[in-house]
Amino acid sequence: MAIQLPLKIAIVGAGSVGLALAEMLRQGGDWSILLADSTEEARRRAESSGFAVQHVDASQMKELRRLVAGQDVVVAAVPDPLTPKVAAAAMLAGAHYLDFSNASAKTEAQRANLAADRFFLSGCGVSPGLVDEIAASLAGSFRGAVDLTIRVGAIPRQQTNRLGYGLIWNLDGLLAEYTAPCEAIVDGQRVMLEPLSQKEDFVLDGIAYEAFCTSGGVSTLIERIGQNVRNLVFRTIRYPGHLDYISFLLDDLGLRQRRDLLMTVLRNGLPKISDDQVLIFVSARGFRHTALVERSVMLRVGSTGGRDTPTALALGSAAHAAGLLDAARRGTLVDRAPGANRHRDLAELLDTRFLTPLVTWTVHDIALGA
Repeated sequence: MAIQLPLKIAIVGAGSVGLALAEMLRQGGDWSILLADSTEEARRRAESSGFAVQHVDASQMKELRRLVAGQDVVVAAVPDPLTPKVAAAAMLAGAHYLDFSNASAKTEAQRANLAADRFFLSGCGVSPGLVDEIAASLAGSFRGAVDLTIRVGAIPRQQTNRLGYGLIWNLDGLLAEYTAPCEAIVDGQRVMLEPLSQKEDFVLDGIAYEAFCTSGGVSTLIERIGQNVRNLVFRTIRYPGHLDYISFLLDDLGLRQRRDLLMTVLRNGLPKISDDQVLIFVSARGFRHTALVERSVMLRVGSTGGRDTPTALALGSAAHAAGLLDAARRGTLVDRAPGANRHRDLAELLDTRFLTPLVTWTVHDIALGA
């Protein structure tokens, strides 16, 4: 479904991801962009970048409906709890819709109100989003049962402290990932694993990392990858030693039950990171013809490292979303609805005008025997 130009797009949320997306779309010249936010700081930053800006409280449906009226596309670049309201406002306005959140029942309920000529794209950042696409592409390249291991981490480019971490992402979300049960597939059955379990060590480009189970990484992917995945686990990448120190804080010091205190310690003790990177390391193991093969994709998203520039996580999220909007504009968008079980070739997925300047990626095949 090709979209007529120019497009009017309202991006609700002018934080790092929303502003980065606006900057990328402006480069294409195909969009009339309106940014909206409730905070003065975010609006001032967007205005100083030359964008049209409005105040909106995304918790108020009346304000949202007034903002999105007449828009062709609505983007929710807001905290997860506010996403369903932005989706509802977009559907009432008859607009196309995109967000960066894990699918929720409240958000997905709006899909039923979608007009036949409108797209509804949920979970369009790095994770959920780009990682899911890579995993689905790998799984789709095998026939029969496949074992998938997904590893993702937004970390400083250089290890700067014993945790090897800093203020890159929302701390509430981080602690939820570290403490909630982790959905997985084991021997074809959906199960819940313990957070911070199944630690593994590996080396990429001569640098050592560790990875361990965290929650929330496969909630949307399980519905997309089809029935041929036998085992699926999601792990977060960190520098060596991170898991030991986090376990010390959570368990030895008892801060698992004192999240308010732990948040204060981390917020005041961790450095703010501007020079970060996102690492994605996905492996799929299965049979090709009669040979057992493991295919791995290793991808790195880099930031420019400037003091006031977006993080690699924000840039990667914005670039993936911009690529999807570009595909929708051209009429080449692959169906991403739950259960669609369709995937794109890796080169088609990653070699876009938005991702190419930011990412380096390689694919490795290892023959494991007959």
